[in-house]
Amino acid sequence: MTFHELLVIHASPTLKGLKAASLIATSHYGIEIPEDTGIEGLSMMRIPTRKGTGLILIYRKEMLMECLASPDARRILEERGYDTGDISKSLLHLKQRFEEIDMPHEIGFFLGYPPNDVKGFIENNGKNAIASGMWKVYSDKENAERLLKLWNDAKALCMSLFRSGVDISRLVA
Repeated sequence: MTFHELLVIHASPTLKGLKAASLIATSHYGIEIPEDTGIEGLSMMRIPTRKGTGLILIYRKEMLMECLASPDARRILEERGYDTGDISKSLLHLKQRFEEIDMPHEIGFFLGYPPNDVKGFIENNGKNAIASGMWKVYSDKENAERLLKLWNDAKALCMSLFRSGVDISRLVA
């Protein structure tokens, strides 16, 4: 498997501009991870974890800033020590949080999940969701289903095009 194939499989909605970020566990693929994505508009941050698992966050900076600007996200992130006025500092703090705990729940804000669902997950300790899939849903199930379908359709399209020989740079919206 190549790095670009890994991106297509796990980050297609982010490639297509439909999702602010995607988190990819890389340690079990046995491939070399470059220093950056090599794709204009897409940034990457390596995240070491307490368990030694390799993670990378693939993100679109402008979209990520919008996700972190929602009132619920700002309040919850600031309660956890994030500087929400500076995306670089927020990303650095996220990296530090992964060194403290296995999976900081606020990662949902970074991944573009609906803020009410991230808030609900945190407040309910992951219990009492009205639906679950890629994330646990606590408020608008119909919207979550539409969003998930959009993301899954993007993945199917990107995978089909990539496997037919289309260069990854042409998949980026």
